[in-house]
Amino acid sequence: MVVNPQQEELRKRVLTRSGRVDAGAPIRQTSLWRDAWYRYRANRAAVIAGGLFLLLVVYVVFGPILSPYDPYAVDFSQAYQPISWSHPLGTDQYGRDLFTRAALGGRISIGIGFAATIAIMGIGIVYGSISGFVGGRLDNGMMRFLDALYGLPYLPFAIIVTQLFQTVNFYVMVIALTIASWFTAARVVRGQIISLKENDYVRAARAVGARWYRILGRHLLPNTLGVLIVFVFLELPGVILGEAFLSFIGLGINPPKASWGSLAQDGRDVYLAHPTMILIPSVAIAWLILCAFFIADGLRDALDPRTRET
Repeated sequence: MVVNPQQEELRKRVLTRSGRVDAGAPIRQTSLWRDAWYRYRANRAAVIAGGLFLLLVVYVVFGPILSPYDPYAVDFSQAYQPISWSHPLGTDQYGRDLFTRAALGGRISIGIGFAATIAIMGIGIVYGSISGFVGGRLDNGMMRFLDALYGLPYLPFAIIVTQLFQTVNFYVMVIALTIASWFTAARVVRGQIISLKENDYVRAARAVGARWYRILGRHLLPNTLGVLIVFVFLELPGVILGEAFLSFIGLGINPPKASWGSLAQDGRDVYLAHPTMILIPSVAIAWLILCAFFIADGLRDALDPRTRET
């Protein structure tokens, strides 16, 4: 059978465009992160949540910069202005523009949330990785100490920490929200290290004489990165809710600075006459929490290799 060279070339182009390749043709290299990105894009809810999350971050970053109003200037003649083109979200009891105030409050709330979550992960990684990697009596003792710390009530202990300082600022809130929240992170990291340290590549590293800190930092911790990224977005809503609660009861950032929790506290007394005062920070908090949960769900599916076939 005689094969026309032009027809053979056309067949190869069609097969290449349709995703099929001939035997012996080079295969495009891939990676875990590229596959994870493709799987994440396939989750529409996670993609939409990621876009809304970025939109909220852009608003809190650039909103005060683009706003023509001073967020700290007091003008009682402009108090409780309704929603208008000049004031998209109205004004508060001091005549300050709520669009600008909500953006500044978002900076503090999101900043505290991410800073406290990173601190929680840092403490949890160090504590959990040492406990899980060493094992034995040290692991048993560290876990029993962690069980004792679990008896500390989260929010009451955070309230006690804030009262130890005369001025409650950004760093005090991060410390208060971190000091009683890292226990779960330590347990998650410990479980991952225990499940990974018996793998063949860890045994091979030990066989060639690799030191313990190189095995831990080069082989074990990078393989827990996917779980840790998911945990960040699962922990973030709880931290932000904790900050909002402390600010709502008057134990948050000292005025004139404000977070979403303190903005909600300002609107608590006038919510019947001016409901937007409490609705604006409440919707912002709910927006952020829902986006974080959907992003965490999408990342969990994307970073789990077992979902590749599904």
